[in-house]
Amino acid sequence: MELIIPGALPPHSVAAETAIHLEKTAPLLRRLFEYATPHIHLADPDLTGCTPYEAWLVQHYQFTPTPGQAPCAALAPILVPQAQSAEPVWLFQLAHFGLSNSGAHMLTASDIAVTEQESMALYESAADIFTDTPFTLTGHTAEGWTVAVPDGFSLPSCSPTLIASADLAHAWPQEDAFKPLRRLLSELQIAWHHHPVNETRRDRQMPLINGGWLFGGAAPAQLAAPSTTMPIMIRDLETPHRQRQWGHWLARLPAVERTLTLELAAALKTQSRGNPVTMPVSLILTGDDRWVTLTLEPTPVLLKWLPGQRKQWKQWWSQ
Repeated sequence: MELIIPGALPPHSVAAETAIHLEKTAPLLRRLFEYATPHIHLADPDLTGCTPYEAWLVQHYQFTPTPGQAPCAALAPILVPQAQSAEPVWLFQLAHFGLSNSGAHMLTASDIAVTEQESMALYESAADIFTDTPFTLTGHTAEGWTVAVPDGFSLPSCSPTLIASADLAHAWPQEDAFKPLRRLLSELQIAWHHHPVNETRRDRQMPLINGGWLFGGAAPAQLAAPSTTMPIMIRDLETPHRQRQWGHWLARLPAVERTLTLELAAALKTQSRGNPVTMPVSLILTGDDRWVTLTLEPTPVLLKWLPGQRKQWKQWWSQ
């Protein structure tokens, strides 16, 4: 059994305080931390171009990069599995760009709850704008728009989720080679300012869809079928972690605890049927620059909620 909790590892600055609350409100998590064997995997976003969860996902698909290609390049073909295997996949995801006291920022399509109807309406309006650029719209998918890029085009690819956690001052490359891309984004922003989609959003006091983020560059042929099934996802902590809303993060711990309790109890019941548990349990936690895999070896005592030798979990929690 494998589960993954994106955003479960807080940064060092708040690790000690969150650990105190976790011990009080999430006793099952605490017990798992105490009795599991941790394996730490470093995933520096400056090197990967994506979040540690996304870096784990790329590893899950056994990505084989070309020289100089960052793991983020593989996210587009992972998200659009129906793409042709020989061609690089580039994905354009809708977003909101704005200014705050801390500088320019971006909200992802998920953050601003972009609907499929809104995406399709903007896709149709963008077709003419793309026609006069070196870029070509090639398809509309649930994860974003696929785009064909000019021969030789190379972009230091970063995932939208990673960019949404950072200041945008230097997000887009400023070299002359990227002027057509910056011009395209400017034209979309102007064209969409009074688009019916955004007029409706203004009326509902929702963030406008005033741009998008282009990323990708890897071909599906560079991926391999995962050797294991996708883990059970528990995503309650992901957004508050990225947005640094630690009060909200702590408030979501009981929901994580409930889901984890139900999933683990169901799995152990299915596996046991009166016999010793023969299944290892693996829990993957992701943070800012690493993920930690916690492994519980198959043992009948899992059914009694993990008695045995405790480990010093706060040593890896606060790194």
